[in-house]
Amino acid sequence: MGGKGALLLVLGFSLIFMVAGRNFNSMSTATVENFANYYNDQKSHHLAASGINLVTNQIFLNGALADQTWNYSFDNGTIRVTLTTVNTFQQIKELVSVGTFAGVSSTIKVVLKPSSFSKYAYFSHTESANIWWTTTDTVWGPLHTNGQLRVADRPVFYGKVTLDGSLVKYSNSAKPQFLGGFQTGVHIDIPSNGVSNLKAAATAGGYVFTNQSTVYLEFRGDSIRYRFSPTAAWTNVLASTFAPNGAIFAENANLRIKGRVNGRFTVGADGTSRGNVYLDDDLFYNQDPRIYPNSTDMMGIVAKNNIIITDNTPNNSNIIVQASIYSENGSFQAENYQNRPVAGAIYLLGGVIQNARGPVGEFKTVGGTSVIVNGFSKRYRYDDRFMVASPPFFPGTNAFEIVSWFE
Repeated sequence: MGGKGALLLVLGFSLIFMVAGRNFNSMSTATVENFANYYNDQKSHHLAASGINLVTNQIFLNGALADQTWNYSFDNGTIRVTLTTVNTFQQIKELVSVGTFAGVSSTIKVVLKPSSFSKYAYFSHTESANIWWTTTDTVWGPLHTNGQLRVADRPVFYGKVTLDGSLVKYSNSAKPQFLGGFQTGVHIDIPSNGVSNLKAAATAGGYVFTNQSTVYLEFRGDSIRYRFSPTAAWTNVLASTFAPNGAIFAENANLRIKGRVNGRFTVGADGTSRGNVYLDDDLFYNQDPRIYPNSTDMMGIVAKNNIIITDNTPNNSNIIVQASIYSENGSFQAENYQNRPVAGAIYLLGGVIQNARGPVGEFKTVGGTSVIVNGFSKRYRYDDRFMVASPPFFPGTNAFEIVSWFE
């Protein structure tokens, strides 16, 4: 029995090892096949991504690049990239890149849109030597200047700060708080066609005021009213039919605005000696996006020259401005800033984009602390929606940015 038992034991182990060996061989073969498939998948994906990188680089160098298809042979594979303008009016572009390797294909789709200046909480081409960011100043959102950034005491910057010039401190005790990052050596130009492009849009599908020196415009929710002198009767219109595409323009005139904005609008003005926009009172959204996250109210203010906070009674105790502001040749400033009384703060939700930084108040240092003595302090809060959206026809940076990536 002992001999038979030993024989059965040997046969049993032999059978087990035969089955295990076969399974190991099958597993080894499957592992090699899986690795080969994984390698082919990854290689085709990398080829597709390379195609996106090749063509987006061309778009960033030439924003007017025509729709077309590119074919590349690279690293034993092929790449086919197609550029299509899916929205001609808004210049929304789609890139589709197909990478193929060893019979395996991968597709990547990317959507690009023109980059808008509304993505900045604050932007200036130049900064005045006599205007400083002080302790009473707080900026939420991205800030950029091509000039020098002048700081006194302890201003707070919550977004990333970029500049082409240098950081200048009012004194050695200045301690600016850059909570979102700080970078130098960055230059961005203000285009010369931002105002004219808005005017063209207003002509095509909005409304253009002509042959007037001054236009008074008040937003009243679903309606708008306007007149051409402070004593004239108002003309009331339905906002949605008055300017269907949201662009309203005052040609060779000054524009004076205020009110409650319901919808998406951009207003603007041009002119050599005019072309200013005055803020006569609060300008605010029907639904504040900080309270109503799904709010679609959005406002842009565009001026060839200056955007000015009027020196009047309504503006003597704070002013609310919910909009992105763009001054092509001038600045955002307070009228009579050096003589008007202390007027509280500018509560801005949106952004300020200006050629040259304008003054909104004056301060003095008392006991090491900045104190406003004329005009306004600044409470600039970024509208986070402007990172991915913008008011209609708001001036762009003449560049594109990627807004979605699908694989």
